[in-house]
Amino acid sequence: MKELVEKLSADDLFKDWQKENPESFLSHFFVPLDSKFNFNSSWEIGYFANEQITVFVANDNGFEIKPADQIFKKPNAEVEPLKLDEVKLSFEQALEIFKEKFPETFPAAVLGDGFLILQTYQGKTVWNFTFITKQLKFANLKINANTGEVEDSQEVDLVHK
Repeated sequence: MKELVEKLSADDLFKDWQKENPESFLSHFFVPLDSKFNFNSSWEIGYFANEQITVFVANDNGFEIKPADQIFKKPNAEVEPLKLDEVKLSFEQALEIFKEKFPETFPAAVLGDGFLILQTYQGKTVWNFTFITKQLKFANLKINANTGEVEDSQEVDLVHK
């Protein structure tokens, strides 16, 4: 992750954007995953400023920028700077923990596609795995990126009966 941020920081597109947005800070990494944990696209790197997120996407030629967009968050929730220095677990290590803990946490769930966010959430840097299950529920597991402990889990029905 640090290498990707370093590459982005050296990119002229980012430098020009940052001059216009000096108050911005790194907020997250995002990647969509299929049900077998393969990436469906490149990592997206989010920067937060003025209640909006600007996303940079790694591609073959460097990076592209997506237009700034309003953030999706609960009222009174705070977007926290991503603490990359607290990331001790690689994606591969976090994925192994997820594969081990998911069946224990959601025994009846059958995974569909999902996404992964690396973020700081309530003061802790987490690998935030979310998948839509075949039972039409969101299954979410947050794994501490420093300790490997499960910080939070939840299952949310997508269909209200």
